[in-house]
Amino acid sequence: MFKNNLFTLLIVSAIVLSACVAPAQQESLPVQADAENTAQQPAPEQAQPAPAVDAVDSTGAEHHSDVDLTRLAVGDGKYTNSPQVGYVYSCMTSFNGGGAQATGPWMNGDGTWDATKKAVIDGSVTWPSSFTVAIQGDQRVFTGNDLPDHPTGNYPVAATDDAYAYDRNPNSIQEQSITLSLPVTPVAAAQPNCVGGEVGIMLSGVVIFSAFDAEGRDASAHEVQDECDGHPQVSGFYHYHSLSDCIEDTATSGHSSLVGYAFDGFGIYGYYGEDGGEMTNADLDACHGHTHVVEWDGQMVEMYHYHATHEFPYVVGCFHGEAAVTALSSGEGQGMGGGQQGPATGSGQGQPAQGGQGNGQQPPQEAIDACASLTVNAACTITTPNGTLSGTCGTPPNSTQLACMPAGGPPSP
Repeated sequence: MFKNNLFTLLIVSAIVLSACVAPAQQESLPVQADAENTAQQPAPEQAQPAPAVDAVDSTGAEHHSDVDLTRLAVGDGKYTNSPQVGYVYSCMTSFNGGGAQATGPWMNGDGTWDATKKAVIDGSVTWPSSFTVAIQGDQRVFTGNDLPDHPTGNYPVAATDDAYAYDRNPNSIQEQSITLSLPVTPVAAAQPNCVGGEVGIMLSGVVIFSAFDAEGRDASAHEVQDECDGHPQVSGFYHYHSLSDCIEDTATSGHSSLVGYAFDGFGIYGYYGEDGGEMTNADLDACHGHTHVVEWDGQMVEMYHYHATHEFPYVVGCFHGEAAVTALSSGEGQGMGGGQQGPATGSGQGQPAQGGQGNGQQPPQEAIDACASLTVNAACTITTPNGTLSGTCGTPPNSTQLACMPAGGPPSP
């Protein structure tokens, strides 16, 4: 009898243990692809193509976050002309455009800002969004009108909107004509490349800009966006500067799903890494990405990819590969925030913008004044409403003026 009971107990234990092992689930990719072109290869730094993996690259852990959204570091002036973690490797380091007109009460005054207290543009306007993604040969072709598949706020910002006290964005959202092609198999560059005013396109059909506004300030911190984290610039391009809260991360645990593509073709994924924890700058390289197994066109492939974070620079700090597109909205300079800019002249067809980057604009006057009596390589400081920026006197690219360049950037061009 004892032996029979023991045998029965062993059988029951085996059944219970097997029930505790959940089957692996693959993330679904919300992007169209030709069946014969779905298999992707890793970036060229891999000696051999990575084989398909049977299990997903996560532990299945629930998403969690230790990021303090009430004290996010402000990214004002965090641009360099070489790659650096937590900065934007910017093709342009001189800014004289517009932006928010006043400092909001969500700015803590100590170099941090509180995302939980930031003003939001009123309204809930729906749009006839059009956006397709298809693989044609070795190219991933995007076609759309830049109108989001989610509601937006009311633009221009109404005088009755409480956000008007801080950001009087006078621009209207306008339908665009976007056609661009990115490599299906993105290739790592020998060296990281600088970014312009725009860094990629999201699966909502909306362009995502760099972390800066047109004044060279942290756009997410200073400028007021709608509930979906978007707003229009002067030529009507609705855009984000960070990951929109209205773009769904379809992975509810483990690694985030794909949410967009950078202009070098590499994927942009949500906030969460392999263990379900929220990514921070400490987890990522200078371009705001890293390499491990992710789902890519329906297969599990070890490759480089970017992550969104709540920390500056939010999405892309530099391009890991060669950018196939430099700009869609030309003539807007770096950041293209809500402030008033000059007229746009480009076609918006995925071609390099004329008059966008490298247009010879001078650095902010405060940066020039900080080095007025100093020499090249001398230490300098710039006082802003959000704290003091330390740097080194140098001549930024596309400028003839000696100016204070934030710490972390090269002291000379």
